[in-house]
Amino acid sequence: MSRVIANPKQLILGKAKEILYSQGYHKLSMRSLSKACDIALGTIYNYYPTKKDLIVEMMMEYWQSFLNSVETIVVSNQDMYHKLSNIFDELKIFIESFRQFWLTPELYDSPEYVEGGLKEEYMFIEKLMLMVKDLLEREEKSNTIQMKLSSYETANFIIMNFITMVQMPLFKYSSFELILKELLK
Repeated sequence: MSRVIANPKQLILGKAKEILYSQGYHKLSMRSLSKACDIALGTIYNYYPTKKDLIVEMMMEYWQSFLNSVETIVVSNQDMYHKLSNIFDELKIFIESFRQFWLTPELYDSPEYVEGGLKEEYMFIEKLMLMVKDLLEREEKSNTIQMKLSSYETANFIIMNFITMVQMPLFKYSSFELILKELLK
């Protein structure tokens, strides 16, 4: 008689993350995952037909968790500049973790990641920009800022600079905020 697993998809994802984070991409196989989960290999394939499907779902879950954190910041009662500073801090933590776990050469060089992961990554960056765009539009409606560019272009400017400042920390956030305040007078 087969055993009933309460939430097999979460079990599979959790064990896959453990293997990826502790042993690396090349040690993550459907067979090793089946063994770690103590479930049949066919059950793994029922949920994730390919390793690519599994990796992309893990990435999407990781990104969604980050976006949930940003949403909490956006709806907080802080002023816009504190919100942007907190979003930057969350993005910094996220990118550093992302780099450590998801941009390892073995994963990034794999066709599974490149084929599915980059497309999803761009989708989540777009979602982040839209969240900042909405924040800017609310601030403009309440007359706390006046944008010289469209809200989308301004949000794009902010997020791309955030990403650049995290990846190449040659420019301080406080200096960027001064420029932003001038731009949004």
